[in-house]
Amino acid sequence: MAVLAVDIGTTNVKAAAVDERGRVLRAASRELTLLFPEPGAAEHSPEELMAAVQETSRLAAKGLRVEAVALSCYQHGLLAVDRNLEPLTGIITHMDCRSAPFVKVVERECDPLELYRRTGCPPLFVYALPKILWLKHERPGVVSRASRFLLVKDYVVARAVGEPYVDYGNASGSQLFNIRELRWDELALSVAGIGEEQLAEPAEGSGVLCELGGRGASTFGVEPGTPLVLGTFDGAAQNFGLGVVAGDEAALNLGTTAVVRALAREPLLDPRGMRLFCYYAARGYWAFGGSTNNGGSVLRWLRGVLLQPPAGEPGPDPYSLLSSEAEGVEPGASGLICLPFLAGERFPFRDPYARGVLIGLRYDHGRGHLARAFMEGVAMTLRAIVDALADAHRRPSRLVGGGGGLRSRLWASIIASATEVPVVRVAGGEHASSVGAAALAYLAIGAASDLEGLGWSRGDVDVVEPDERLVEVYRELYRRFLEAYELLAPLFSRWYSAPRLGSA
Repeated sequence: MAVLAVDIGTTNVKAAAVDERGRVLRAASRELTLLFPEPGAAEHSPEELMAAVQETSRLAAKGLRVEAVALSCYQHGLLAVDRNLEPLTGIITHMDCRSAPFVKVVERECDPLELYRRTGCPPLFVYALPKILWLKHERPGVVSRASRFLLVKDYVVARAVGEPYVDYGNASGSQLFNIRELRWDELALSVAGIGEEQLAEPAEGSGVLCELGGRGASTFGVEPGTPLVLGTFDGAAQNFGLGVVAGDEAALNLGTTAVVRALAREPLLDPRGMRLFCYYAARGYWAFGGSTNNGGSVLRWLRGVLLQPPAGEPGPDPYSLLSSEAEGVEPGASGLICLPFLAGERFPFRDPYARGVLIGLRYDHGRGHLARAFMEGVAMTLRAIVDALADAHRRPSRLVGGGGGLRSRLWASIIASATEVPVVRVAGGEHASSVGAAALAYLAIGAASDLEGLGWSRGDVDVVEPDERLVEVYRELYRRFLEAYELLAPLFSRWYSAPRLGSA
């Protein structure tokens, strides 16, 4: 007995068969190509993404009796489709900055604090709302042919069942959805200039949406009649998979992006500074916290620049090599400070124009110094998110970790010492979103009445405590990090913002 959980991430599509005890029986993964067709763009190909869903699903499900299919998916990706649900655009991801000037349009058209209270989404370029305004301004021919604007999961579901549906969790990451009333928000739709009929039909993600017909069953490599459970967004699914549901723990994801996220039974906002998001998760839980645009992706970029092996030669594992070389460098990277904002930044700075910066580079700095500075830069951003949570009286007691970046114990130690919060590394944490989506599916088909009833346990590998010798070093580094960003932010905005817009 197994549930097929399909997790659509920014870097990879993963499919995992998860049994009734929460164990991953088989998993398959396929990397997605991030496309940069023009400056500021960061897109996925809809066709490549669907091919990855089909390939990984069939590999993971092969030969198993699959009781249900459950989905989790990254947030904020948007595409326009025609009346036949054929793509008219690429999938515009959260790393795409082209809609940044239209955040000002959103702020001009409504009270941004009121929009934040309704949607849990502060003024920010990653959301569907400014992306739709950008498409209307820059791609009017496309918009004239568009029947719907879909999020990533909506498109996958539409291809599988013939009509687009979206779970409340993924809908919450659009800036178009009311997180209290759990429906498309009238104010947001008015600002976007669209009707709810141009979006997918929202539904609770922890229930059975439908039984898959022939086309959908073929998509996922399962038998016709298999129940489809929409699940939620990958972050909330990760919380469920890690068991970070109640109490004062928070989930730490260090994958392509980096996130600190907790769950609560009611929405939690940061009205003072709008430094936190709040999205509906599933089953009466809301997720709140901060997510960055730059996590493990910065090390991936550094790997590509510094460690490309000759053609035909496999070379060493680049991440292990970079981590090993960074471990030989003293904390603070010998005075090298990194602002790791290669793709702008989301929380808590909310700055689409921020850029990656190295401060203090000298001739005696080597590859290890660069790697350590990048790792510390990501940790400083996470420290800023933890501070925002503390200001909202929700400082976490422990960060429970998932994502490939935490395979590096060094990086876990840097984060623990920078945030001054212990980091729990979890065995199989890279599959946490799949396990969480599977848990929702098991509840949907009646295997238990609540999450506790499933009886699943978390496999903690170790607890990485803050190193008191490093805490003072990182407090000073954090002070300099913030000072550097505050000094450079006006230059980022002046140098990299788009020309002034007329009416949009």
